[in-house]
Amino acid sequence: MSEIVPPKWSRRLLRLFIHGEYLEEIEGDLEEVFFDDLETYSVKEAYRRYNVGVLKLFRISLLKNLKWIYKIGLIVTIMRTIRLAFRNLIKFKTHSAINLIGLAIGLAFGGLILLYVLDEASFDNFHEKGDRIYKVVTASPEGGMETNAHPIGYQLRTKYPEVEAVLYTRWAAPSFKLNHKDKRYEHKVYYASEEFFRIFSFPLKSGDPETALKDPYSIVITESIENVYFDGSALGQTVTLRDSVDFKVTGVVRDLPENSHIQFEMLMSFSTFPDFRYFSYSDGWGNFDIRNYILLKEGENPDQFQAKITNIYNENIGEWLEEMGVAFTTKLIPLKEVYLGERFYNGFGPNGSKKRVKTVSIIAIFLIILASINYVNLSTARSAYRSKEVAMKKIVGSSKKGIIAQFMTESTLLTFIAFGFALILIFSILPFFNELMSKNYDLGSFLKFEFLAGILILLLLVSFLSGYYPAMVISGLKPLNALNGKLGKSNQGLSLRKMLITIQFFISSTLVLATILVISQINFMRTQQLGFDKEQMLIIDATDVPRNGARMVLKNDLKNLPGVQFVSHTNALPGRPGWQGQWAYPGKEEGEQVDTEYMAIDENYIDALGLKLIAGKNFENSKPSELKEGLIINESCVIAMGWKNPEDAIGKRIVSPSKTPEGTVIGVVKDYHGLGLQDQIWPKAMDYTGDNYGRYYAIKYDAAQTYDLIKAIEKSWDQTFNSYPLEYFFLDEDFDRQYREENQLAKVLSIFAIMVIIVSAIGLMGLISFVALSRTKEVGIRKTMGATIPQIILILSKEFMYLVFIGNLLAIPLIWYYGNEWLNDFAYHMSINPIIFIITILITSVIALITVGLQTFKTAKMNPVNALRYE
Repeated sequence: MSEIVPPKWSRRLLRLFIHGEYLEEIEGDLEEVFFDDLETYSVKEAYRRYNVGVLKLFRISLLKNLKWIYKIGLIVTIMRTIRLAFRNLIKFKTHSAINLIGLAIGLAFGGLILLYVLDEASFDNFHEKGDRIYKVVTASPEGGMETNAHPIGYQLRTKYPEVEAVLYTRWAAPSFKLNHKDKRYEHKVYYASEEFFRIFSFPLKSGDPETALKDPYSIVITESIENVYFDGSALGQTVTLRDSVDFKVTGVVRDLPENSHIQFEMLMSFSTFPDFRYFSYSDGWGNFDIRNYILLKEGENPDQFQAKITNIYNENIGEWLEEMGVAFTTKLIPLKEVYLGERFYNGFGPNGSKKRVKTVSIIAIFLIILASINYVNLSTARSAYRSKEVAMKKIVGSSKKGIIAQFMTESTLLTFIAFGFALILIFSILPFFNELMSKNYDLGSFLKFEFLAGILILLLLVSFLSGYYPAMVISGLKPLNALNGKLGKSNQGLSLRKMLITIQFFISSTLVLATILVISQINFMRTQQLGFDKEQMLIIDATDVPRNGARMVLKNDLKNLPGVQFVSHTNALPGRPGWQGQWAYPGKEEGEQVDTEYMAIDENYIDALGLKLIAGKNFENSKPSELKEGLIINESCVIAMGWKNPEDAIGKRIVSPSKTPEGTVIGVVKDYHGLGLQDQIWPKAMDYTGDNYGRYYAIKYDAAQTYDLIKAIEKSWDQTFNSYPLEYFFLDEDFDRQYREENQLAKVLSIFAIMVIIVSAIGLMGLISFVALSRTKEVGIRKTMGATIPQIILILSKEFMYLVFIGNLLAIPLIWYYGNEWLNDFAYHMSINPIIFIITILITSVIALITVGLQTFKTAKMNPVNALRYE
């Protein structure tokens, strides 16, 4: 038995693929099994079983090696495909350059918009308890407020066990400026209750988050404030606000992320607030000046909780609200919806806009689609010139999948090369983009995982959109047809290209129309008669200076300066309203209340602003009783109070629960726009203010004296309030800031409209060059028959100009509908003038005609002999 050994040939076969210690282990196992088999089976059967085992191992090893061979072959195939794709890109230089330019522009703007959208969507995502944090607002049928009555937070804290914590916060008055070395510095200062750091995940550099905002006259500052005003740690030190109020620094918070809707530089403990303004946790239902956030307990259903708290106002002051003729409900806004929420204002930091995000996203998608359309158009048009290549590949055995892979590789390669150029374009225009979108993006912004993943998906998507259809069409050619080059001349290819050109110019025309519409509305708003004179009005902001006799001294000094016509002291200006939403009633507190804007003015306000007095009279210093009891209202207030006309209003009384406004009407001014034309004119009631009350000095001056006047004002200010910085602005510029969002939209649309037209024109230029080339022999015959160059240009161009015209016509109903929808958001707006459609058709047609004309001219001027030789 011991003389019998396993066959040597099996061992040699095994050693071909298995080596080393592993081989010795396998051989030992096989021998052990072999000798065991000899005890059970015959020698022949033992040999057979041994050989079967060796063959199984051989097959497993062979398959492993074949996988490596396959992988190597696959890599070689991919490299060969890439090399071939690169060679084809170089071979068709013009085609590749046109696609590169179009794709680079599309990817550059697509990348920037992707960054912007991801950034806007990321707001407030970093809070650990973010899914349980809600902002509490006061809603009403008219819109509502982001602030609440004083007791709302108290009610939520004491009567609803679902609530884990309630935050009280409020904006601090502008007078809370930091006093440092007898200089005053303005910062973002808010009150916040001790729950602030329990609810939000803003990490403290130093201090205890549980107690930092607990005690009165405690303050938390940001790390940047610490670095500016302190040498070393600020913890435990003192800062002085409002000239003489000392606060102890109980915490230093790390600088806030930019993607937070809450932005502050200093937080004063809310327990300090009652020392400066009236506040009551359980009373004060008529005071809507507190901002509340809540943290729900884990597992609580927010929808069910919303249903429970909706009627807090009715449950507590329902009868009073009914008498006032108003209705309020309590509404929760999830933290992640606060920034992009459009209904409620965010008084704690920046506001985003869903509409703006949606608009720029759609436009970016348009650009990418247009760039992809260019690729499809040029690739299908070029297919006739690559048909022989495809035919030869099929004849020598290439599969349809292989050809598709080649064309998809070309598309992907071109897209990634275009992205390289797009990066150069992105960083070239990034400063302008930051200014346009009010952002601060830098290189680090592009290295975040979300953006890198998004841009990779975008590149793959563009590669697919651009390459899939041409790859499927070209790979589906039959060799015989391919050798005849029929695809480029087929009705199928021609119809597709016509449709895509129409889509391109439909998109282009839509953006041009939208741009013209927005710019026209902005011009409409700027050229309307506002009812007041905003030119040559210089405004001094005196909010922070002491309310004492020095204000009167300054006013007298200003009146005596050369070039000054009027000086008014007031708490409100056009673009900077007074106290809006003040309840008032005609005669006595009954019936439907009137929401008024209360303004405190002096005897010079009407003359300085150029308002028109249409009934009654102005305030007169010689009649102190009228200064104390008199009111001047506008036409809208007359109508809202139910009086017949301005003359009928004179001598009528207005009352208010807050006493503002309250008095007897002595004059009525013609309506004027105190806000932009997005808003209706509020009913206004103007009370007389003493010289110690107003926030602004409104100075009407001679334009020729501007420079000298500013110098004189600076001198007079320094003599009166030398330790306070002089802050001034011009009323016309300040009023126009209300149209900032519309101006931004106009700029965005203008830029993208230009880019879309460029991409469309580039694509059209490439396509017409291929089409003209394919019709070279036809051109030669026509020239031989006597056709002139203009006639040939017309023949080659009219087909494309027809498609451009169709694209324009399709855009008209879309803009007519959505344009009117957009305009209806403005209280005062223009009507859509059909002339803008004619202008748009002319703009796009002229650009298309120039593009097509230049390309067809080259073909039209060709020598007929050379043209007839063309194959």
